[in-house]
Amino acid sequence: MKELIYNILQEEIELKNNLQLSSFYINKTIRSLTIIVENEEREPDMEWDFTNIKKNIDKSTFWIKTKNQAIEYLKLLKEKIKNLDNRTRKRIIKYAIISLIGVIGFNNFSNLDTKQKSVEKILPIPGGGDTLSDTTKKYTRIRDYSENLVNHLKYEEGSITEKGEPVLVAYDIGDGAKTIGYGHAVFADSSRGDNGGKYGFLPQYDNIITGKTKITKKQAEILLKDDIDIAKTQLNRILDTWESNNIKPEITQNMYDAMISMIFNMGIGRFRSSEFIQYVKRGELENAKEQIKKESSNMFGKFPGLEERRKKESEMFGGQSIYI
Repeated sequence: MKELIYNILQEEIELKNNLQLSSFYINKTIRSLTIIVENEEREPDMEWDFTNIKKNIDKSTFWIKTKNQAIEYLKLLKEKIKNLDNRTRKRIIKYAIISLIGVIGFNNFSNLDTKQKSVEKILPIPGGGDTLSDTTKKYTRIRDYSENLVNHLKYEEGSITEKGEPVLVAYDIGDGAKTIGYGHAVFADSSRGDNGGKYGFLPQYDNIITGKTKITKKQAEILLKDDIDIAKTQLNRILDTWESNNIKPEITQNMYDAMISMIFNMGIGRFRSSEFIQYVKRGELENAKEQIKKESSNMFGKFPGLEERRKKESEMFGGQSIYI
């Protein structure tokens, strides 16, 4: 009996010491985050370097060998990170889970999740009802648009009177560009995009005469495909940067297409700085869907139809809202 009590006391002492060690490395993680967040030189869409943070989390879990130890660790982690922002907590939790799977094995962790539901009460994933088991779902990587988007842009960017058809004569909507085809904008300033002359059939900005300069329908489709490909490259650059930092919102095809439509219309600068894309980045996809309706709202009065377009993009984006 004495030996049993002694062993229990030793286990408790060892657990306490290990938790103190975990606490030390978790505190280091939080301090690192504080320093990074205060660095104002970072661009708004860039994520903090997670490499050192991963190392500290790995060090905080190396001693864990049993499910009970994992539960005690998760209790500690929850308490330590409770004051961090929602997005940061989610990232730390997800990496901690990956680290735990590495030290106690996937089968043991799956068993911990499915047979001991108390872990969900200990450490629910913040933001949208995800569970720990969600971290094992497959990440779907979408990097190309669908034919549905092409048809959508033809309808939205083409003729007002002949929906789906291009405008074959150059016109000016007062946004500083000369427009033709399916919303292809030519600016005088090349830093804002194509200034003409890139295509053999379309003159440079100064030589485009609104009401006179013409293209063919086939040429309009060439311009449209090129514009979509540019928007696709810009969106993929954002998504790839997130992915390299382990930010993986589950972007459906409808969501991807909706974002291409927004970039096509808003320009990449406004898109990158929008509140919408920050919601996507944090995995708050329902909020992102609603935010689309508000983007560019200051221009709704000047450009009739823009508000309705945002509603359509919101509906497209909302085809499926899942975060893994």
